[in-house]
Amino acid sequence: MPKLCRVDIRRSEEIFEKIERYKELLAKKLKPKAVILFGSFARGDINEGSDVDILVIADFKEGFLDRIKLLLDMNDELKLPLEPVGYTPQEFRRMRKEGNRFIQEVLDSGKVLHGIIPPITHHGLPITDFGRRHKDGKD
Repeated sequence: MPKLCRVDIRRSEEIFEKIERYKELLAKKLKPKAVILFGSFARGDINEGSDVDILVIADFKEGFLDRIKLLLDMNDELKLPLEPVGYTPQEFRRMRKEGNRFIQEVLDSGKVLHGIIPPITHHGLPITDFGRRHKDGKD
């Protein structure tokens, strides 16, 4: 079972390097539609109590809690102070369309690390742009 870690803010650069490695691991193993960093690390207001909040949008087959376990297990070697959450593209679209406050907060303050945020659709047609893309346009 993964252990909780505390952030040493003097070593935040090392944590950002581990976040990049975790994103690469996710991309290789899960082929996610999007990986979004949110919370204090995305806002840049890191303190000793900060954890790394990551939202992953992928074609998960697992139930919600099993997804979290899967995402945490992928962090075993990196030992990030990780708080992951995973949604399927359909779940994410539905929650976004319904105005879910958590999803809106992630979209408002998060940083897309990988992929594209799935658009909201109506009758199969996009009603918004394709969302924010990873900052350099690469996945």
